[in-house]
Order: sequence, then C-alpha cells, then structure tokens
Amino acid sequence: MSTSPDQTDAPLISVVTATHNLLSQGRQDSFREVIDCMARQSCERAEHIIQDGASTDGTEEFLHQLTAGAPRTRVISAPDSGLYDAMNKGAQAARGDYLLFLNSDDSLASDDILNFAADRLGATKPDFLYGSTLRRHEDGSETREKRMSLHAILQRMPFCHNSVFLKRDVFLALGGHDTQFRVAADYDLMLRLLADGYKGELLEAPISLFWGRGVTEDDARTSQDYARVWQNHYAGFKSAQALSHEDFVRFYQRGHMPAGLVLEQLRQPNIADEIKLAARHSLWKSLRRSAQFWRRY
Repeated sequence: MSTSPDQTDAPLISVVTATHNLLSQGRQDSFREVIDCMARQSCERAEHIIQDGASTDGTEEFLHQLTAGAPRTRVISAPDSGLYDAMNKGAQAARGDYLLFLNSDDSLASDDILNFAADRLGATKPDFLYGSTLRRHEDGSETREKRMSLHAILQRMPFCHNSVFLKRDVFLALGGHDTQFRVAADYDLMLRLLADGYKGELLEAPISLFWGRGVTEDDARTSQDYARVWQNHYAGFKSAQALSHEDFVRFYQRGHMPAGLVLEQLRQPNIADEIKLAARHSLWKSLRRSAQFWRRY
C-alpha cells in the first residue's frame, strides 16, 4: 500500500465508503442517506471517498450524479476482491490524516460529529479515536451501544468499525485489512493495532448510526472468521497447538479463551499494555465462568 503523493490542502479526516452494484440490490435509497448525512456535516477538514468496485449495473453513473454538487467527495471505481479490499483501496486514495470507514447502509450519528472529532484529533493526535454507535431499529427507535472497552479485544471487537478514526499512516503501516478474513478483518486489524502498542482515546459521543444490515449480523459466519483470526494470531503459541478450529469457534461463542493460552500471553516478552490488560481481563472471565457449573458451552 502506498501513500497518496498529492497532499496539497489535505483534509484531516477521510471518510471512506465502499460500494458495489447498489442499484441491482435496491440500495440506492439507503445510500442517499449516506450522501445526505455527509452533506449535513459542516466540517471543511473532511473529505468523502466513495470506492466503488467497478459496478456493472449503473451504480457508478448513479454515484457521479448523486455527488455532482458535493465538492469534498470523490468517486473512484476499480475492481476489488470484496468489501475490505475496497476499503484498502479507498484508504490508499485518501488524503486525510485519519480514516473513518462508513458503510454504504449506515450514517453518521449527528450533524456535527466530524467537527467534534476533528477538534479532538487535531488537539491530541492519538493513533486512533473511538466512540459509541447508535443502532436504529425497524420501529424507528434508537439505542446506544454502551459496552465499549479495549479490555475486551481478546473476546470481540471492542467497538463498531464505523465508529473509530484511525490514523492513516498507522493503517498503512499495519498493511490495512487482511482480506483473507471476509467478515472479521476489522477485528483482526484492531487486534494487530493493540498488539503493536498503538494508543487510542475514547470520544464521549456516538460517531455512527448502524442499521443492522451488515455481514456480521450472521453470527455463524462471524464465529468461523473470528476463529480463523485467532488461529492466525496465536499460531506460534505453544498453548494453541492442541486447539482445533472448532475449539476457537467455541471460544468465540462462550466469550473467553482457555486460561493456559491467556497465561502464555502474559508471559510474552514486550507484551503491549492493552493486550496485557485484556489478557488479565480474559483470565478473570475464564476463572469466573469455570466456577459457574450451570453454564454449558
């Protein structure tokens, strides 16, 4: 992955949205909300990259028409191998210091969130800045995600992928999303981010609005892909050698890993602070649940 050479008047934030064949899927109306929510943002320090995967149903023309009056929006079309590959390509084209990946069915949580985040990013310059996510239900009601903790990184994604501003240079240094993971590449990225010692901050505000129509709604696919992430991440651990793919699937389903694997992580030299805290948290959960005989895994 390479850095874009054109940094003239570069924005602070690049919002990246991946699209593919919106028209044939009947998703043009929901995507208009993405454009509308970006238009309502008054943040001149942000740009919007729409990375289309060489759609064949007229989506590219639709996107150009829809964004004709949006001066800080760029539409790029190129073949990709899937959602995360498209995100990687959008990040390559981005000119901002920070990336925010906004799905094509989602929205921003408020009309001033980019300005609010830009003020914080400009002041403290963290490696990443994360916040909560609003979830809109079919009856129109909204709930706010509350369970956000980096200590949970060894169990699950600690926050929604569309609610974290990630420094672009860090994203590139990590190699972007690993596209071998079709569902959990966002989780794999965050696990690698914390394992490499990058530091983040919490923004006390919801960042994005989630409609609940993404690929991770399928828990079976998610558990399988999480298992693959852990098998890849722990491949060199002695305690993981006897664990099968299905063992890691069960780890995801029950929400904690084997105590032996946790202890081995804690004995690793130069373990990152966040991973150390997460391992202690996971060990506590493992020990607590092992005493709860009524639980069945």
